[in-house]
Amino acid sequence: MGADSRRKGATFERSVVAQINEWLESQDINFNCKRNLDQYQQKDLADIDIPYHAVECKHYADGWTYKPEWLAQVREAAGDKIPVLIYKYNRKPIQVCLPMYAVNTEWPATNDFVCIMTMEDWFEVMNRNWHHYERMESNG
Repeated sequence: MGADSRRKGATFERSVVAQINEWLESQDINFNCKRNLDQYQQKDLADIDIPYHAVECKHYADGWTYKPEWLAQVREAAGDKIPVLIYKYNRKPIQVCLPMYAVNTEWPATNDFVCIMTMEDWFEVMNRNWHHYERMESNG
């Protein structure tokens, strides 16, 4: 990966971190996320860790939807957390891919079925389901 690609990815990650932190603050959640810089030295780490979620960010010039290997990467890094893939292509809106059980908490906690939504919709999903995520983690 070239320096320009790394810089583009890091800039996108910083933007996503800022948006997540703004949402966390708006919800009075006492957590400040940051980029996981260890991801560059160690395999299978998420770009961003927030409570109950492991986030992987991708920004590329051309394309439309996520690549299966990106989803596999975030699933590997997530462990017991909800894997969240946030991706963007030039001149296209940011998209968020996450498992259906993160949206509809009645679904079994499997990564087999995913959905795509905007960042704003993901924040609304987290807003509605945050307390359920807390219970899911405590029931382990």
